[in-house]
Amino acid sequence: MIDTHDYPLHVESTGPKEGFLTSADGLPKLEVASPPEFGGPGLTWSPEHLFVAAVSGCLMTTFRAIAEMSRVEVVDYQDDAVGRLIREDSLYRMDRVVLRPRITITDPEQLERAHRLIQKAERACLISRSISAEIVLEPTIGVAELG
Repeated sequence: MIDTHDYPLHVESTGPKEGFLTSADGLPKLEVASPPEFGGPGLTWSPEHLFVAAVSGCLMTTFRAIAEMSRVEVVDYQDDAVGRLIREDSLYRMDRVVLRPRITITDPEQLERAHRLIQKAERACLISRSISAEIVLEPTIGVAELG
């Protein structure tokens, strides 16, 4: 296990409200822009989208890791996450992220365990632990139909 790790990235502006991100890790270039609500061009990932994506993606990867260690077989994981932007004292912030993971497992006898594991994953998710926004978790867990 690591104690610390840096995640450097480079942002470069290509216009008044748009640009791209690159990483020394060799990740694909990612276009980023202000959302249309703030005069951005639209059809481009915004910092607001990436904020919600970070919370949702962290929950997914944390849950999948915990489920694997706990020997709970997950056959599907999907999430429809929503972040809420508010204006507060003339400034904006994300005050809440609602996560609605839909998880499908193979063993009906592990349903209760899977519910405990998604709660544990939400508490352990490093992104959720690093932000001040409220995280609301509304999971649905089902069992795969055999056939």
